[in-house]
Amino acid sequence: MQHVYEGFLRVLRTPLLTIAAVNGPAVGAGMNLALACDVRIASTAARFDTRFTRLRLHPGGGHTWLLERAVGHQQAVLAVLLGERWDAQQALQHGLVAQVTEPGDLLETAIALGARLDDVEPALARRVLATLRAAGEATSHAEVLAAETEAQRWSVTRPAFVEHVREPVRADQPALRASLARSGCRGQDTGPT
Repeated sequence: MQHVYEGFLRVLRTPLLTIAAVNGPAVGAGMNLALACDVRIASTAARFDTRFTRLRLHPGGGHTWLLERAVGHQQAVLAVLLGERWDAQQALQHGLVAQVTEPGDLLETAIALGARLDDVEPALARRVLATLRAAGEATSHAEVLAAETEAQRWSVTRPAFVEHVREPVRADQPALRASLARSGCRGQDTGPT
């Protein structure tokens, strides 16, 4: 059975941000593919159905773990064991998807969402995503705090961070200018001193 699941397990394991754009039925293993993604958006045409139990088949591919992480224990029980099926709005209410669009806008919306990373250093994006994923598996706040502290120390040594800190404060950033003024920093257009 492992070879059946390998496709979406590759999506789950990738160090890159994954965005599912669901524009129709996501059923059984197809729902696993959507669940393997970091962010899910759906069109109004989307439908979510685990269907395993109705087929008299135990869920596979880590479906129960993925779904419970996405929607919590109670909603996972309702979907997997009791056969609830969700349209896009219900999936949004349960936290399975982050956004609902019209079918014709779905791909453009997904691309625009991914484009938000255009100005983020790829190594930083991968590191933050890895930390977010690991946080879901952590057993304590202290564990996550230690991981974040180490990663933040790494990030302040990155050229992108150093360059960003040295950028001059622009006149179109009045809130930042006011904050710098209150803190005693000059915040002139030539940059903070």
